Order: sequence, then C-alpha cells, then structure tokens
Amino acid sequence: MVRVQAGEPLFFDDLEATLIRWIQDHRWLSSSILSAFALLFFGGIDLLVQGYQGLLVAGILATAVLFAAQIPALSIALTVAGTVVEIILGLSPVASGLSAAISVFLTAAFAARLWYFIALAVTIASGLVIAWFNSFALPIGGDIYGLSLQTELSKTTAFLILALLVSAGNILFWLLGRLAITYEVYVGTEFDRALSADTQAKLSLEVAEQNERFEIARDINELIIQKVTAVISQAEGGAYAAKADPNSALRSLERVGLSARAAHAELRRLFDMLNKTHSVSAAPPGIDELNGLAITYREFGYGVSISHEGSRFSIAEGAGLAIYRIVFDALENVKKHCPVGTDVAIDFSWVDQGMQVLIKDNGVEIERRSQVTLDLEDSGYTIEDDTRSLVETIKGAGLTAMRERAALYGGSVDATRVPGVGFTVSAIFPHLRALAGSQ
Repeated sequence: MVRVQAGEPLFFDDLEATLIRWIQDHRWLSSSILSAFALLFFGGIDLLVQGYQGLLVAGILATAVLFAAQIPALSIALTVAGTVVEIILGLSPVASGLSAAISVFLTAAFAARLWYFIALAVTIASGLVIAWFNSFALPIGGDIYGLSLQTELSKTTAFLILALLVSAGNILFWLLGRLAITYEVYVGTEFDRALSADTQAKLSLEVAEQNERFEIARDINELIIQKVTAVISQAEGGAYAAKADPNSALRSLERVGLSARAAHAELRRLFDMLNKTHSVSAAPPGIDELNGLAITYREFGYGVSISHEGSRFSIAEGAGLAIYRIVFDALENVKKHCPVGTDVAIDFSWVDQGMQVLIKDNGVEIERRSQVTLDLEDSGYTIEDDTRSLVETIKGAGLTAMRERAALYGGSVDATRVPGVGFTVSAIFPHLRALAGSQ
C-alpha cells in the first residue's frame, strides 16, 4: 500500500498496525521468524545459564510459538510439554518462559475466541506450577539463581513473587494481542483514517452543496408556479373578454404568450442548474474507485488486494460502473458469509480486446482454521468439498444481477467453489474494447 506524506512520515505512527497486518498476510513466515528468535535469544540465555537441558526446554517452547497463530491447540500442548520437561529436569525458571508469553500474544491476536482464553489459562497455570515447584519442592537451603531459600517464609515469598510475575506477564501479553488485532480491525492505520476523513469531508461538502441547490430549486419553483398561475388567469380572463369584445382576444393572447415564455425561461434555468451540478459532482464510480473500496474493506478486517496484469485500456463510464458493481457485490457477499480475517484477491487480466476480473476469497479456509480441534480430521479438507464443487450450482439474486450487468457489455459471470478454500467469482468481457472502449 502506498503511503502519502503530509508533513512527516506516517510509518512510525502505524508501526504496530503495520506489524499486525504483515503477520496477517504472512502467518507462517512471521511465526517462523518469531520462533527462530525465541530459540536463538532465549535459548542462548538458557544454554549459558542452565546448559543443554535448558536449550531443550527452549526448543519446545519456541516450537509452540511457531504454531500459536495457526494451530493454537498444538501450541498449547507444546507449552504444557515444555513445563513438564522443565519440572522433570529440575531446572530453575528458564528465560524461554517468555516464549510462552509470545505464544499467548499470537493466540490472542489470531486464534478463535475459545482458544485464546484456553491459551491464557493454561499458560498461567503452567507458570504457577513451575513457580510452586521452584519454591516449595526445593529442600531448605535450596536456591533460585543464587537466592537461597532458608525458611518456609522465604519459600512462600518466592512463590508469591514468581506467581505475580507469571500472571501479570501473561495477562499483559494477552491484552497486547487483543489490543493489536482490535486496533487493526476496527481502527485501521493512520493512512486509512486520513483517507476516511478525507472521504467524509468530501461527502459533507457535497451534501452541503446539494442542500444549497435544493434551496435555489425551491425558490425557482415558487417563481414558476406564480408565472404559470398568471398564465392560467390571463387565459381565463381572455376567454371571457373575447365574448364581449373579440378585438381584446389578441391582446390577451399576447399577454399569455409573454407569461408562458417567462415560465419556460425559469424552467430552463432550473433544468440547466440541476443537470450541470449533477454531472460535475456525481460521476459514477469505476475501476479506479475500487482502491478506495479495498481500503474500506480492510477497515472491516478483510485483507483485500487489487492487481492488474496486461496493458489496461480506457473504457466507457457505463462499463466501468458495471464492473465496479460486480466487484462491490462480490465483496458484500464475502462480508456477509465469511469471517473477519478472510483474504480477498481482486485480479484484473487485460488482453488486447477484452478483460477478466477474478474475485477470490479463502473464507472457508479461515473459518475452518478458527474451529481447529485436536481431532484434525473434522476440520480439514474433505471429499465432500470436492463433491460440492463438482455438482453444486451456485445461485442467487446477487449473482443474477452480476450476470445481467456483464451481459450489457457482452460479458459473462461465473461463481465456483474452491474445495477447502473459498469461492471465486469470474467476470469475463471478451470484446470489451470494441463494445465499450473509450479514447
């Protein structure tokens, strides 16, 4: 997305939102980087302080980071496994415990509601178990990082301090994850908010101009009514006068003609004013306006991207409006049926005489990921998906409207189900340049 500078760069103001959006777009890559960082940094500390046994625990907890955003159930299981291994090996609290906090952050940001609550509870419980083991399971005179526990009071104090650190740290990372994803979905970046504010300002100005035009139209309308009333009165008076004095009919007709021409002039002024401002301020949306529409849907939490391939040519306003409406209706369908976090790709392919636009989403995949359980067979790709994609005919009023719009310019629209992924809407205009090309 291209950022616009207005005085100073916006990047640093939007660092957190940009990071979350990048993680959304590169789930496995970002998780792999965080996992590698946790292993190298925290694992390195544990290796120096507690030897290779500490590195083993660091590896397990770093693997939990890898799966936190995609498979939270596996990440939680690995966190528990790391806790068990740490207790069995009799280690002091390891630095890699912060890897569990990173897993909580990712789960809170990207997993389904049930899983991010489970992850928080399990991670805090695991930390409390380690705190208890290192406080009460050690003999009198044992030490934690050189701090000797000589009495039961010192053990209790150590446990309370460790429990407070574990609980506060994990809750903090959990809240940061929820705050980050909420900021990204419902607030957007500084650039998006600036664009929304600019659009709102333009709409407010247009509404104000429309109100002014309505006031002018009301004044002209009242004047026209008065002149038409005068025409009627003069016509009726001339009819009566003609019966008494036929020579007065000519004078009456002249006055009627003058009043009618004046009324006609006012009507022309009203027509010119309304149509001139309408043509200037209400141009129909086209393909270029899809960029603003994509930003709006990113504000809703959907990863919308637009790409063009081939040499694009100019088309008439009517064709641009038809294509805009097809894409708009497809996005509305995604918003209605797909969960937040769905990615939508709008791909234009331009050839010499025609054009194709594909609107592809992965709503089915995202929905199933949010419902992943330990029984992976019930949440993955199934043979029923293949069957439905082959035999199911997708129908609906929205799809019918898309096809009718496309048919105006020799095009066709098809909707297909991609097994285990989502839906694809394809609009093809093979002779668009000949039918609606614009110089």
